[in-house]
Amino acid sequence: MEPREIIPPVPESRVSACAAVALTLAYSAPTPGVGSRYVDGSLAHETRLLGVTPVCGSLAGADRRGVGETVLEAVRGSRGLAGFADVRAAGYLAPLSRAALLGEPAARVLSRLGAEDVPPFVTALEVAGVGGAFYDALRLARQAGRETTLKDVARFASGRDPLAREYTRGYEVTVQLARPAMLTSLSRVESARAALVQSYLEVLAEVPDLDVAERAGRREAEDVSRMAHGVLKAGGAHSRRGLQGIANLDGLLREDPRLTPSATEAPVMAAAFLVSLEHGPESLAARIRPATGNRGR
Repeated sequence: MEPREIIPPVPESRVSACAAVALTLAYSAPTPGVGSRYVDGSLAHETRLLGVTPVCGSLAGADRRGVGETVLEAVRGSRGLAGFADVRAAGYLAPLSRAALLGEPAARVLSRLGAEDVPPFVTALEVAGVGGAFYDALRLARQAGRETTLKDVARFASGRDPLAREYTRGYEVTVQLARPAMLTSLSRVESARAALVQSYLEVLAEVPDLDVAERAGRREAEDVSRMAHGVLKAGGAHSRRGLQGIANLDGLLREDPRLTPSATEAPVMAAAFLVSLEHGPESLAARIRPATGNRGR
């Protein structure tokens, strides 16, 4: 038997700080097609930020409760304070926070997603007012009884829901795509904004957004991915031509709400959280720079 990998547990204060940095920066970055501090989408930027504190408080105690209960507590706290809850962000970060606090690999936490996680997860989605494939599968599992686990439900819904896909595939998009892209970008320029946008573009170019596919169809989702790939070829967040491409892409995506790549934002948040855990929250917070010029958006 191979020896167990030793992973030191992370203190609650660090988990909370890393989550705060990741969520605040991700909500504020000018990622094309979604809300940012430069322009509100369907929700005010300040409303999204108000929900960060309750989420961070819940994640800091993720080792003392199940993943479903952590997500539900985060959603209720955000909803009560801000009138809005980002259940997907909480869902992405809850297993990662639990793994960090317990000093375990995330894969081990995901392997233990049980039947007891299903009822609170369904309730969290209902409180947040979120439907979709994952919700439908969870609701059916709750009605069926205690035999079906959250892991089983995620596997069933993984083809249509990004969170279910990450639970099933061990955070494949987050760990294998978004995180390396962010680290590479941070090594090129000292800008958290550029790193987040570049990571977002690389994920979007490689993985057609499941929310776009659900709203507008698979072909349209693939078209959005091709547009993101074109922006990367122009230099992405690291060149003047690429920045112009980002602005153009943002305008195109905002013309049709069906094309908003909302499923691509969460793995970038999760990647920022992992980078912060590994290198300290200051690794991203210290790289915040003032915006230069008017984006004209």
